[in-house]
Amino acid sequence: MIVISFGVRKSGSTLAFEMAKAVLELNGHPQTRLVDGLVEPGKKVNAVARWTDERLERLVDATEGAWVVVKTHGTPDRLSTGALFELLEARKLCIHVVFRDPRDTVLSLLDHGARSRAKDRATLNQIVTVDDAVAKLRSDLSALRRWGTYPSLKLLYDDFAFDPERGPKLIADDLGMTVDPDAVWDAVNARRTKRNVAQPHRYRSEMSAEDAARIEAAVPNYLRLAEHHDLGWFQAVG
Repeated sequence: MIVISFGVRKSGSTLAFEMAKAVLELNGHPQTRLVDGLVEPGKKVNAVARWTDERLERLVDATEGAWVVVKTHGTPDRLSTGALFELLEARKLCIHVVFRDPRDTVLSLLDHGARSRAKDRATLNQIVTVDDAVAKLRSDLSALRRWGTYPSLKLLYDDFAFDPERGPKLIADDLGMTVDPDAVWDAVNARRTKRNVAQPHRYRSEMSAEDAARIEAAVPNYLRLAEHHDLGWFQAVG
């Protein structure tokens, strides 16, 4: 079973991925690093940037009889819809998608951009202004929608990041497993040496009303998804 864990950048995708890893490990499925080529070279975790039918087929074959979670920010646009549905129906694949209030995502993108520039790193260092962050978010949303059109576990960041029981139980239930939420958090926290500002609704105290309004105007339907769990967004066009 391949578990694809997707989220737009700075939406809590790493936490969801680590939580899925912990659930699997606690149920007797060690998460060993797969070979380069199946996953991205140089990454410490199993991650895939670009998806093709051939790559997914190789991953499924290489992990037959095992349960492995793979992190991705990449789009499924090059994957055959029919093949994906066949794998999902055969329980050889499942998909988790993470979404988050766009105003908090923008703040996190700005934080990451500032850290990258301070340390002379390339990742997201071009994110300087709110407009930069909004543009990056909008460019990533199409991939989120595409993954979410398939049968998948939809995870709202505020639900699984700040409720000590809800996140582990949502993921374990989706995988047909049982788990002790405290054990999941212990495993996650032991690995998370780097974390962002772990606070819900940061925008309320850290963002101007003008910036919040600009973001709301830029992604109104995605905001409704985050605020009201309106999953119809995943099926919408445009």
